[in-house]
Amino acid sequence: SLSVREVAELLEQETLQLLKKECGGLQTLLKNNHQVFRVEGGRVYIRDWRDRKSTRTETQRTAIAPGALKTRLCWFDTHHPQGCPLLVQHCAFAHGQDDLRPSTRPLKKIKNFVFDVSLENLI
Repeated sequence: SLSVREVAELLEQETLQLLKKECGGLQTLLKNNHQVFRVEGGRVYIRDWRDRKSTRTETQRTAIAPGALKTRLCWFDTHHPQGCPLLVQHCAFAHGQDDLRPSTRPLKKIKNFVFDVSLENLI
């Protein structure tokens, strides 16, 4: 594992600035890619899906909703040179397009969203 700071130091300043502009920064990138990375106590780990030991963070999380299973491609299956360490039936993510299915999860509500329809906009 590396500290978030050590990971940042591995990247060029230009790359860090681009990350900040595109997705909110390095920490946001790591958080959004939780399938691949685990950040705990300021340290970044490559997530090992074979490891079934629960951590403090994972214990607080609820199980993956059935409507979310196999709705996104498995990063490890697609990108890792050795593929996904899990068997297809044990991985929550799709192993290839044929394994992919549409999400049945309800859409998230947008807080404080105001939909303004006036006659001026319709003409």
